[in-house]
Amino acid sequence: MEKPWASFCMSTYKRSDFLKNQIEILLKQTFQNYEIVIADNDPDASGKIVAESFNDKRIKYECNVEDLGMVKSFNKSIDRALGEFVVMVTDDDPVFENMLEFFYSVQNKYPNYSLYCGANRRKTLKDEIEFISKKDFLVQLLDPKYTNSIHWSSCLLKRETLLEIGKLADFGSGHLVDHILLSLMGSKDGALIINKNLSSTVSHETNYSKTNFNNYVISCTNFYRLLTNHPSLQD
Repeated sequence: MEKPWASFCMSTYKRSDFLKNQIEILLKQTFQNYEIVIADNDPDASGKIVAESFNDKRIKYECNVEDLGMVKSFNKSIDRALGEFVVMVTDDDPVFENMLEFFYSVQNKYPNYSLYCGANRRKTLKDEIEFISKKDFLVQLLDPKYTNSIHWSSCLLKRETLLEIGKLADFGSGHLVDHILLSLMGSKDGALIINKNLSSTVSHETNYSKTNFNNYVISCTNFYRLLTNHPSLQD
């Protein structure tokens, strides 16, 4: 196999049905040079039979020896990724079939960014592309008067930069780690944002946000502390 251009990095935990459905969706990508890197956070390897059932060399499965927690498990998948770019995906939020094809075209046309985002923007036309400087990115991302919604599975991240910022921040909760990740990525050398959805979210009773709400205050506190003190945001 040639080296993949992109890696879908995923963590899963005892949700075989979700995992199977997500793999089926990812394998429908119209752009073919990618891999799916799965870190199974279930020490009993409940996802192994699902991953192996596809018999596809683009699927790289590994079971963690212990339950590492969501963030460390995601970081395991990033460590094992070989793609120049990474798309962070959960096992339950589908991406659109032409996502990588679209990003491949955009990245080749505008190659100087570490972060390419599809988001719902308030002040631009549908499908309009914006080039956001690193100085302005934090406000443009987090202020709802500019960005109505964004999801990390609708973003393409340069793996080299992802490693430079330390991957996903681990502060004891999975809430807001996606927003911190995108904030740090875009504050490194700016970002390209297009007013276009490239993935969707699925609401169900086992969503992390619903089953771990007691950790939300930890996330809010550490979100502020991390972004206030991070070296890349001090200029």
